[in-house]
Amino acid sequence: MPQQSLHFSSRDRIFYTGVAVVFAFAVFIGFSRTYYLKGFFGTPHLSPLAHLHGALFTLWTFFFIFQTALVSAGRTDLHRRMGKAGAVLASAIIALGAGISLYSVRAGYSSRRPNMASLLVNALIDLVLFCLFFVAGLFFRRKKEIHKRLMLLAMVSLIIPAFARLPIPDATIGWVIFAFSLAGAVYDAIFLRQVHLTNVVGVLLINVATPLRFVIADARVWQKFAEWVGR
Repeated sequence: MPQQSLHFSSRDRIFYTGVAVVFAFAVFIGFSRTYYLKGFFGTPHLSPLAHLHGALFTLWTFFFIFQTALVSAGRTDLHRRMGKAGAVLASAIIALGAGISLYSVRAGYSSRRPNMASLLVNALIDLVLFCLFFVAGLFFRRKKEIHKRLMLLAMVSLIIPAFARLPIPDATIGWVIFAFSLAGAVYDAIFLRQVHLTNVVGVLLINVATPLRFVIADARVWQKFAEWVGR
């Protein structure tokens, strides 16, 4: 039995560290044209607020890799201490994410760009999902099996905008989000022979939110609200 536990622990370390790195690559590729490599692509100028948001978003991506690496290295003591910094960083991401969403919507309406109602609902749903999973992860921080799955789901929720910017057809974006959200559940099914309830709930929340975005964005009430926000 001890050998079996150690075997599963090694698989966990490989899986969670590997997924964290894959997420980082998805973020880089998704935002390469508009942020990381914008000088090569000649994309529009970014405001200081957008640069701050991009820097904070990047910092969180590296922080997520760092935290998974600490657990992989057996430094759960340091991982827990760094969790306080993670809570501060996550709070800043939520506050700044809400702020730049409002700024973008107002700038969009002033320049008469289309689909501002969609932009607003997408941004808010992403932030709500991230906040929900992250806060739940903090609450269950002493229950590692729940905690690590919630933090993975929180990361998936946060980088949905990166998935939406991948160089793929628009019709496949929803499937990409679905595939990434399933990562933890697939791992459970293959190696643990059962899917943890946390992953079941998480997958449902993320993927129910995908079509819900379009329903809300098309609602006349929401469009009026977005116009009010954009004033």
